[in-house]
Amino acid sequence: MVLSPGGEMWCEDDRRSGVLLDAAHPLNGLDYVEFRRDLSAPAGQQFRLEAHFLKPPPALTAGEAEVLGGVRIVGLRVLDVEPTGGDPLQLDLFLDREGDFSTYVLALSHPDLDPERAQARFSFKAGCPSDFDCRMVDPCVPRAPDEPDLDYLAKDYQSFRRLFLDLVAVRNPDWQERLPADFGIALVEMLAYVGDYLSYLQDAGPGTESFFETCLHRVSMQRHARLVDYPMHDGRNAATFVQFDLDPAPDPARRVVPAGTRLCTRIARPLVDAMAPPGPVLPAEADFDTDPALEGATVFETTALIGADAAHNALRVHTFGDADCCLARGTRQAFLYGIAGDQLYRPAFSAGDYLLLEELRSPVTGAVADADPTQRAVVRLEAVDDAEDPVFTDQLTGGALTPRHAPGAEDPLPLQRVIWRVEDALDRSFCLSSESPLAGNISPVSIMRGNVAPADHGRMLRRDGLQITAGTGRWPLAELALSEPGLTRQAGVPDPRLSADGRPSSDRHDLAAGPREAVPAIHLRSVQSGGARRFWTAVPHLGDSGAYDRHFVAETDNDGLTALRFGDDVHGRAPRNVEEVSAFYRVGSGRRGNLSAGALVHAVAPDLSFWADPDAPVGPVSLDPGDPDADVAFAEIARVRQPLPAEGGTDPETIAAVRALAAEEIKAIQFRAVTPEDWQVMALRDPSVAAAKARFRWVGSWHCVFVALHPRDPGNLIRLPGGGVRLGDDYAATMGAYLQRFKLAGSDLALRAAQYVPLEIDIRLCIAPGHYRGQVLQAVAEALSSRELPGGKKGFFYLPDLDFGQDIHLSRLYAAVEAVGGVESAEVTLFKRYWDVAGDELERGRIALGDFEIARLDNDPNFPENGVLRLAAVGGA
Repeated sequence: MVLSPGGEMWCEDDRRSGVLLDAAHPLNGLDYVEFRRDLSAPAGQQFRLEAHFLKPPPALTAGEAEVLGGVRIVGLRVLDVEPTGGDPLQLDLFLDREGDFSTYVLALSHPDLDPERAQARFSFKAGCPSDFDCRMVDPCVPRAPDEPDLDYLAKDYQSFRRLFLDLVAVRNPDWQERLPADFGIALVEMLAYVGDYLSYLQDAGPGTESFFETCLHRVSMQRHARLVDYPMHDGRNAATFVQFDLDPAPDPARRVVPAGTRLCTRIARPLVDAMAPPGPVLPAEADFDTDPALEGATVFETTALIGADAAHNALRVHTFGDADCCLARGTRQAFLYGIAGDQLYRPAFSAGDYLLLEELRSPVTGAVADADPTQRAVVRLEAVDDAEDPVFTDQLTGGALTPRHAPGAEDPLPLQRVIWRVEDALDRSFCLSSESPLAGNISPVSIMRGNVAPADHGRMLRRDGLQITAGTGRWPLAELALSEPGLTRQAGVPDPRLSADGRPSSDRHDLAAGPREAVPAIHLRSVQSGGARRFWTAVPHLGDSGAYDRHFVAETDNDGLTALRFGDDVHGRAPRNVEEVSAFYRVGSGRRGNLSAGALVHAVAPDLSFWADPDAPVGPVSLDPGDPDADVAFAEIARVRQPLPAEGGTDPETIAAVRALAAEEIKAIQFRAVTPEDWQVMALRDPSVAAAKARFRWVGSWHCVFVALHPRDPGNLIRLPGGGVRLGDDYAATMGAYLQRFKLAGSDLALRAAQYVPLEIDIRLCIAPGHYRGQVLQAVAEALSSRELPGGKKGFFYLPDLDFGQDIHLSRLYAAVEAVGGVESAEVTLFKRYWDVAGDELERGRIALGDFEIARLDNDPNFPENGVLRLAAVGGA
């Protein structure tokens, strides 16, 4: 396959070409491509590409050359290929026509060419006059720092003191000290004093349980709140990822870490019957209930079975022989290889596996101790494929890649390309190698690690011999009380499955659910009077359960104890003829599970007897509940690492909070649309909609509401000739089905796209002395662009931020231009709609837009009908 970073890897130092320039190397490569236009030449030779190679080019034919890309003009053909007499490193390729303003790619296919250097980007308009610097900008920019939510109305000592205490409560909720002599309070009050001083300077310059308002128990409040459609939550557990370093396996059986593997914080004392503190793996018989050494340990469990391999402990990201490289923000793929001594090998990942990308050493000093612990990200793979790099061999020489001079006698570098999910695209850039004046060439800076598993807070318990209390009198529903408090609420799956021995066999990967979507981590196994085994699962309520569904509701009261409530053979099945019940449930939830990175350091060997039912054997038991006959073994874990903090742990919602919010919830969230404003609110609830506008019209026999949508993603719009757009068919169908639920009887609903109005604006700039004209022009163009800029900023005409009927004011345009460094003054000379003759917009200082219109200025030379911006400048350097 063709190896190409695809623009997602940015390298400052191109060293691969230097490897190919070696006369002993058998492969050649493209250096650069230029375009020449000669309209006086014979037909078929008027449009010429001059392809420059690193070494004398091979004999190519027109069929071995292809021009890719284009936006408006596509499908360009190569008519002929001829050598250039005056330059032995050049070939001339004649095209059938000229392309547009976009970037094209010349792709050559020949066995003598390096696949990674067989393509070159070029532009047909490179010779057009431009004040911009043609050098590409490094997209690897640092992530913008997180800023806490601040109350900018705080102006005096008391409000600043309250602000600091609120911030401390968010960052460290367990700090409750308010004694004035405490150092923390003293520091807060000192900062509040300074803030007050700076602000001064700135200014100078049973019956009780029956009612919602009086109930005191959580169970009562949950039931009252449900009557008004407010789901009172019981919190949820924290979630994180763990990575295992493995020792080599002594036999060929596949190694796994099964779902439910227990993980815990550091144990500093010896276990019972042991002489020294435990290593990374605790024995399966470790008892967290009775062993004093395990008292107070926080326990997590893996939520999915993962394959494990010692070869995946640490892997390099291939930089194709280049230096000073990084994986840019938004990257979704990488090429990986492993190192065993001087031998390089290909990893063996599969779709669905997790990978950890982390900074191994500082890109400045090269020291491992100086690595940034926040430079870590976990991604889940959606596709993998094998690859190889023919420029290098599968051996290291002096710790560096070895150029492959003898293809017949040397194997190429084996690689595996991994592609991860869109939602896991990198949110920051990761340095792979760097050049530092302190440490010279630093490589690798960041590496990939396998053997990663998702995990969440909670410890699985088993309690046998439980008896269900039958309902009597006014409370006919059967109940079962659990003896341990703190039932775990976890991110669940829509349809949890259980294996024959009662183990959950549904892996849980999406652990980001909110506390209101969390489900109780419990299921029951009952023994009927005839000896049959039945499984029961938890649901939020029994209102949707049928008469034969073995469901129950888990209700937790103020003391943290949980009671299970069963059905009545109408809503949920009643537990009749049950002799004995075994409960499998987890304990541990809330903020206590929000551990810092590195807190989990031990794993516990799996104990399959935990799930065994001695009275009903189910055959061979495997670590993989989905495949009882699988030949798998528990991995030889040498180290347990928690690279990221555990997050998401939330305490149960308080009764006071529900009392304050539930009564207003039914008013706050409306489920019907009566007025045009209602339709706009309903449409904006969908996160894909940036703005909406609605209007009622009489269509002859009934009323119809016309809703115009402004999608956030331009991909949901279909371009029409002349610059118009319409909603994509799939998007229109999805939004139509979503909005249909709010429609009143007797009216129709019609969807349309916003009417986008292209603008035409000319600006003349005066550049301040000491500034480069091209750089200032480019900065102004970016400030007025329709794109999201590096660092989280957005251009003036960023389309998702513009609303219906939002006039474009000249004063705001001047403010945006003059905010750019290096602009001494600016004058707007043309300010109008693109298709219209200039009117009095400049004199009035605004371009007025209609109710269903949205301004647009993309400044794309391929599509001028989407808006044009022209900049001219004088002065500067």
